[in-house]
Amino acid sequence: MEGLLSLAIFLPLAGAVAVAIIRQEKFSKLLSLAISVVVFLITLYLFLNFDWNRSGFQFVSKYDWVPSLGISYHVGLDGMAVSLLLMTALIFVVAFLWSLKVEDRPNLYFALFLALETACLGVFSALDFFLFYLFWEGMLIPMYFIIGLWGHDRKVYAANKFFVYTFFGSIFLLLGIASLVVYAYLMTGKLSFDYTFHLGFSYPVLFQLVVFLLFGLGFAVKVPMWPVHTWLPDAHVEAPTAGSVVLAAVLLKMGTFGFVRYSLPLFPEASKYYIPLIFFLSLVAIIYTAMMAIAQTHIKRLIAYSSISHMGVVTLGTFAFDLNALNGAIYMMVAHGLSSAALFMSAGFIYDRIHSYHMDDLGGLARYVPKLAVMFMLSGLAGIGFPGLAGFVAEFLVFLGTYKNFPLWAFIAGSGVVLSAAYFLYMYKRVMFEEETLSEYRLEKWRHLKDLELHHMLSFILIIVSAFLLGLYPYPFVKIMEQTSKYVLGG
Repeated sequence: MEGLLSLAIFLPLAGAVAVAIIRQEKFSKLLSLAISVVVFLITLYLFLNFDWNRSGFQFVSKYDWVPSLGISYHVGLDGMAVSLLLMTALIFVVAFLWSLKVEDRPNLYFALFLALETACLGVFSALDFFLFYLFWEGMLIPMYFIIGLWGHDRKVYAANKFFVYTFFGSIFLLLGIASLVVYAYLMTGKLSFDYTFHLGFSYPVLFQLVVFLLFGLGFAVKVPMWPVHTWLPDAHVEAPTAGSVVLAAVLLKMGTFGFVRYSLPLFPEASKYYIPLIFFLSLVAIIYTAMMAIAQTHIKRLIAYSSISHMGVVTLGTFAFDLNALNGAIYMMVAHGLSSAALFMSAGFIYDRIHSYHMDDLGGLARYVPKLAVMFMLSGLAGIGFPGLAGFVAEFLVFLGTYKNFPLWAFIAGSGVVLSAAYFLYMYKRVMFEEETLSEYRLEKWRHLKDLELHHMLSFILIIVSAFLLGLYPYPFVKIMEQTSKYVLGG
């Protein structure tokens, strides 16, 4: 069973090599989809066999890589990682399904997505700082080309902005990792990049305060937190649909994953010290970006701002230092991954049919593409935390836990839930129902629109069913995630 995790991580990379060598369109599409399904089944097996009553990491594999520098191939999963791994594998199945009709350079397209899947799975599994950073940086390259080659009008600008921002944050993350390694070497004489080795240290408070900021800046850019969030709306607007799906559902979670995996357990005193700063930035993200979303007429930009707002809820719950709040924050990573993926799929389908993201060019679509109208509504309800869907459980836990220790902060943040309903319902009304502003030419054009096809429906069904499952029966998922929360909070 130990080797299954490594197989899941590197099978997509092997597929990327095969696609690049053979370069046959039908083979590339079918192989990519098949590999993503196999990886999903492996991660599902790991998830179902995860023992939430055991502390520590499971399915661990460790081999010396560069012994002279203390670098090893060390991977393993805790409750948070196995949940995010399963969600990531599902999202890539959806991305490959959605992309089955891509005709522009399909071999390169699918090879890049397969390589990206390996990097994403590696980030959530790595237990060696060097290996983690390798996967963290490796993710940038395929996503840069996915945006830059298959994006829309300003794709090169958006790709460059994405790369510059995230690479800038990665430099500080590298400095933070170097600081930990050097400090441990000076204290023990042992050079090691092993994460579990560094967990055993109690760092001086001043050291924690400095290194927390180095790690935190690297993670904050990826979340993204306000005010280093401006790259995300541009990246989403210009990215192809599958690129936006993976970016919103998976890549943003790497930042919040980093806070839970590294910042809280390695720098507990600094994490408590910076609570006012994190809460302030989180509340600004929740309220300000939700108001920015209301002001948008570009549906993809609106959804992008909504993602920033929801990630603010995650960082709020992460630093509330409460078991329920941290459970909710981890739950929100998965719940938002599902809802944001479905929303960007809805926006991408509209663009494929009408070639516009602007609300002024849309309206009355519910009559002509009713299947999309239903899926779009369910996607939005999942995003705003409607009862019975995953987002409700996540938000309930976050605000319940935060209210115990920080009632005022929780009350203010709760207004973001109202704003999220406002901007989604406003967008849905403009796009799906308003017909009075449309010309006869557009209405005639709408009558010939083709509704969701089979590969679209399968993609939506996978996401929506998962959102309902997490919303209606959250117990096993919360228990698995709680395995991480108890360890991080010292329970």
